[in-house]
Amino acid sequence: MLKPSVMSEITPILLLIHFLTPFLFLHANSQFHDQEQAVLIRLKQLWQNPLSLEQWTPSNSSHCTWPGVVCTDNYITQLILDNKNISGTIPPFLSDLKNLTFLNFSNNNIIGKFPVAVHNLSMLEILDLSQNHIVGTIPDDIDCLARLSYLNLYANNFSGNIPAAIGLLPELRTLRLQDNQFNGTFPPEIGKLSKLEELSMAHNGFSPSRLHSSFTQLKKLKMLWISRANLIGEIPQMIGEMVALEHLDLSSNKLTGTIPGSLFMLMNLRVLYLHKNKLSGEIPRVVEALNLTSVDLSENNLTGTIPVDLGKLDKLSGLSLFFNQLSGEIPESIGRLPALKDFKLFSNNLSR
Repeated sequence: MLKPSVMSEITPILLLIHFLTPFLFLHANSQFHDQEQAVLIRLKQLWQNPLSLEQWTPSNSSHCTWPGVVCTDNYITQLILDNKNISGTIPPFLSDLKNLTFLNFSNNNIIGKFPVAVHNLSMLEILDLSQNHIVGTIPDDIDCLARLSYLNLYANNFSGNIPAAIGLLPELRTLRLQDNQFNGTFPPEIGKLSKLEELSMAHNGFSPSRLHSSFTQLKKLKMLWISRANLIGEIPQMIGEMVALEHLDLSSNKLTGTIPGSLFMLMNLRVLYLHKNKLSGEIPRVVEALNLTSVDLSENNLTGTIPVDLGKLDKLSGLSLFFNQLSGEIPESIGRLPALKDFKLFSNNLSR
């Protein structure tokens, strides 16, 4: 137990600490605020002072009011710089904005490789670098962005493989990689993204690849778009387990085999595009996907008759079956579909 004389010496010190702590916190907060503003000014200078950022000036009140800047508790948490006519690279010092959760540089003239700065933004949840001129590969350690829920790299010049680490982003809900120059493979680990709702990898020159059966484990996936991507082999029979699927586009590939009957049992499916492949066999006879609005199975090697069950699709507005080897008569029920506007059957073996 401390003696009274010692306690009398400690008490003023404790009171002083208690009194100074708020001021020290405010000073540190103010200093960090100034540092963040300095980062924005450096960015503006690096990008040659574009007109879109002319209001980024220290005299123009707090930087939290500047266009494209969003703050939370006086810290920059969002940088929304899409369509700002920005040219140049994303510099390493961007990582000094450590509280960023939302970063959007879409539709600019960003060049260089995947920005190193992003690796250190551990709070990042949304990253949009789409419609730029970024080259090289996606980093093998992309999983360091563990909070990422939205990743959009659409319309750049990325190449190589899609790394397996992309399947280790537990919060990812949207993955857009279409319209790049990927010329390697895509990993089965994508099937581990249990929260994924949208997967777009269309319009890439992948090496000939099968649609991994692991993708059928994506139970929350609503959109799967992998057209013109050099897919080969058969459509996995288990694709019917993707019960949330609303939009499926595997067109313009080299898919073979038959159309899985389970596809036409998906109650949430609205759009089904399998045209320009090498699919054979009959169109599934049983149709329970009653929410279908557009079906395109044209330019394949399909045989047999047109299923009568297609006449149950009251919401169907487009049906394309041309350039196949279908035979028999056109079911009368299809002629009674109330929403059907676009119906193409030419170049088959149908009887009149």
